[in-house]
Amino acid sequence: MRRGWPGRIFLAPLCPRQPYVELTGDAVRVRMGGLGKADVPLPAIARVGRMNWPWWGGLGVRLGGGGLVAYIARSGPAALFDLAEPTKVRMPLPWTTQRIAIAVDDLEGFLAALAAQRIVIDADREGRS
Repeated sequence: MRRGWPGRIFLAPLCPRQPYVELTGDAVRVRMGGLGKADVPLPAIARVGRMNWPWWGGLGVRLGGGGLVAYIARSGPAALFDLAEPTKVRMPLPWTTQRIAIAVDDLEGFLAALAAQRIVIDADREGRS
């Protein structure tokens, strides 16, 4: 996850290290320092779509409509996960959600890596925050 200039200014105190997303063999791991984290098991992911996180939506770990939890270091393209079951995340307090948005540097590469893990990529799914 690359931070834009607003992220370097506003997120640095609570997330001094670079936030990151990692696709392991069994989960998607998101880390944003003291702001929050998520470990999403691959079997819990029902489908993944795309969304565009607006600049006015804010940076960091955010709550959006419909119980969405977003891990955003910069505005722009993001992956939108619909989960098959409620999953616990931190933001920084514990929270349970069935929708997660993650802004990544290479969205197409991230979606391709998820598809290789047999995750359903819904190209027509456009989410809103």
